[in-house]
Amino acid sequence: MGGGLANKSEAETKPDTRIRGLVFAALLAGFIGGWDASSSFFIFPDIKETIANGDAANASWVLSTPNIVGAALLLQSGRLTDKYGPERLYRFGVFFYTLGVILCTIAPTLWTLVGARVISSSGQAVMGPAAIAVVLRNTPVGNRSEAVGRWGFYTAVAGALSPIAISQLIDTFSWRALFALQIPLGLFVAYLLFTFGTKQVEDVDTNVTLRPIDALLTVAGLTTLILPIVKADSWGWTSLRTVTFFVTSFILIAVLLFRSDSSASSPLQLKLFTSKGFLLSSIMSITAGVAFYAHWLGMILFLTEIWGYGLVKAGLLLTIMPGTMSLLSIYAGKVADRHGERWVMIPGILVYTILYGLFWLFCGRSENLLLLILALLGSGVGMAGVWPTLTSLGAQGIQENMIGSATAIIHTFQRIGGAFGIAVVLAVVGEASGVDSFNAHRDGVLVIAIGGLATFICSVFLSRRNYVGNSKTAARFLG
Repeated sequence: MGGGLANKSEAETKPDTRIRGLVFAALLAGFIGGWDASSSFFIFPDIKETIANGDAANASWVLSTPNIVGAALLLQSGRLTDKYGPERLYRFGVFFYTLGVILCTIAPTLWTLVGARVISSSGQAVMGPAAIAVVLRNTPVGNRSEAVGRWGFYTAVAGALSPIAISQLIDTFSWRALFALQIPLGLFVAYLLFTFGTKQVEDVDTNVTLRPIDALLTVAGLTTLILPIVKADSWGWTSLRTVTFFVTSFILIAVLLFRSDSSASSPLQLKLFTSKGFLLSSIMSITAGVAFYAHWLGMILFLTEIWGYGLVKAGLLLTIMPGTMSLLSIYAGKVADRHGERWVMIPGILVYTILYGLFWLFCGRSENLLLLILALLGSGVGMAGVWPTLTSLGAQGIQENMIGSATAIIHTFQRIGGAFGIAVVLAVVGEASGVDSFNAHRDGVLVIAIGGLATFICSVFLSRRNYVGNSKTAARFLG
């Protein structure tokens, strides 16, 4: 009898291999997103000089497509995740992502590359909410910040590795290396889903029905919002085309909001915003998105244009941020689970803002490695405390069959913030040269600090108590 009890106890405490394999497959979506987001900036010069024939405006479509497509499709994919189940939608997204990167690798012209980016970005837009829903549904409530911290860990590892790998491979091969390396990754995720995926019917929201008009309003409204933001540098913020797109977006989104009733089928679930945590998470997703995306573009431009660094050297130094984030994100999630999100978000983003503010104040035309390394370390600390925590904060207290929609809304706001951050940096830097070039690139760094400051101000309003207790059963799911 004693042996039987011992075996039973051992079986109960032994990690569930299937769940761990499934969660690992879902966490790799974070790696994929981090790889693509951080490395895309490094292929831009090569694309511009090769298949774009030196046309920077046309080449920029390769960078802007993921933000446009992602923001346009995320909300709809969130409701589809709730309707059909996250695992099923994740498999669907992985298929289109893998197909897209294969087509990107062999694209013969710029516009076929942009079209292939639409396919791969559509796959990623479906993968994101579905993958996070898989992670959260298979994690005890009291350990969800830690679980999302692991998502941040994989994202940060990709962000640290991709600049090193891509900057080296571009010199040896070409921009195609970025997409070619993602093909085996997509196939590996598909293998994990086939091996560890459940064959059972998932807990889905059967009340959700597809509403074609709302879907069209969502895609068209967000596309007309994001497109003029990402093209503002070439179109101009006050041009007739830009203003027309913004007005059209305002009208379409207003109609969508009017139609977004309490029905479970609405792609934009307004009742989620009645949660203080979700509301703050949504706002901070915009401000942190500005800071995060402005960081990559602003610092690459400053280091290469002002300090004269080569792309490889700049890439190596910029990996300090994701490297630091990878070391701290899981620990930050554990602290958030035990003591509340404000205990990691406030100090993290405060360090981020102060150190980038100091870099902006004291940077000069000649390099200052100490100042740079401090700023990059601060950005890693800030992003570890904020970026993954935004998702767990937004999902706190949300019904299981609404997690897909909640994470989709948060990620949509992150895309909007990211597009705005990139557009502002490009607008500030512009075509300045000589003395004006230094001042313009320095102001590009200021955009990063302002995004951090706005996020810090929002974080002050976070609840002082933690609503979710820590669960010792997390080891079974998280390993």
